[in-house]
Amino acid sequence: MKRLSEFDSFDENEEKISYKPIPVRELLVELKDTSELMLDLAYSSILFDDKELAEEVLELEERTDYLVQLLQIDCMAASRSVKDAESLLPILSIASATDKISDAAGDLAVITLKEIKVHPLIREVFSRVSERLTCIKVEADSELAGTRIGDSELLSDSGVDIIAIRRGRSLIVDPDEDDVIVEGDVLYARGTARGIEEFKEMGEEIIYSYPSIEGLTARELEEAVRKLAELKDTSELMLDLAYSSILLGSRELAEEVLVLEEYMDEKHTEFELFILSKKPMLEDTRGVLGLIRMALVTEEIADAAAEIASTLLISRELHPVLRRSLEEADEVIVRVEVPEGSPIAGKTLKEIGMQSSVGVWIVAVKRGERWIRAKPDTIVEVGDILVASVYSEGVDDFISMVKGYGE
Repeated sequence: MKRLSEFDSFDENEEKISYKPIPVRELLVELKDTSELMLDLAYSSILFDDKELAEEVLELEERTDYLVQLLQIDCMAASRSVKDAESLLPILSIASATDKISDAAGDLAVITLKEIKVHPLIREVFSRVSERLTCIKVEADSELAGTRIGDSELLSDSGVDIIAIRRGRSLIVDPDEDDVIVEGDVLYARGTARGIEEFKEMGEEIIYSYPSIEGLTARELEEAVRKLAELKDTSELMLDLAYSSILLGSRELAEEVLVLEEYMDEKHTEFELFILSKKPMLEDTRGVLGLIRMALVTEEIADAAAEIASTLLISRELHPVLRRSLEEADEVIVRVEVPEGSPIAGKTLKEIGMQSSVGVWIVAVKRGERWIRAKPDTIVEVGDILVASVYSEGVDDFISMVKGYGE
């Protein structure tokens, strides 16, 4: 991730901006990465009841405001007429939506900072979502001790990303490849289910103690966990698709985001009604409030994703600033259904290795009516529709790989 310090022209004390032109596409990528980091730190602060992580989220919120302002200044500097201003509206909409995502992450952090508390079923929710979070302490005999993050094959092979390191009383947020892990470090990480399980073997897992779950039957607990996990996963999938639609100029992906927004509205209402209908559970007022606020944040994220995606669908003409940034992307969006007998069926995306072999980035997988975030350990099934970003010259190779032509 490119760090804000590389753009460093923000004076937190004077609250002034010394403008430094940065390519729009680069700013969009930076905003995407920062907002995703904020959400993972905020969720981690809830899961591990860590106020310091929550405070870092609020600091990143200020940095995001700075990046959004740079984007807005780019728009104003590029505008020479009313027509220019109209065509720059999509960029301003993206800036506004990204600010809302940042605010949503801040709202999550406040759950921890104000000790609102979340219901103990939160642990079950985070054990079901597609992107998992964990926290481990590095011991002397760990393979990670003394290792530069960028040199760790264990991290690269497991697909795990370290989002923060607690070292004594200091906290390193978003460490880079040159940071060295030392004995005693507490590592906060995100990754796939399989990757996180491998990562936990590299140190001593730190588990926050939750009280027992009361007020729900086993079936009701399962339903509550499933509903909230789906809200979290779907909102994050929508963000992936929304940013991809902008960076790749894909109206098709943008349209899928708007379809998912309607789905999220329905599922969010279902979850709130379900929780509020369980009277024994309502005795834990603060815990239930935390759950409802967390669900509301997923809805805010979904709305922001829809706002980002809408910029492609409502714009009659894109400003040259945005058009050039989109033209820098040599990729096209391709959808391919996995047929019976496909050589990739039953394999994980990591095992298939499309990115290294034919230059393909799987954006998402559609399985029936359900969308799945593409992760290294996602197993491809017959009937899946793979939505991929492919270099134009690699389209035929990608289709052949999926269909099994020439096998």
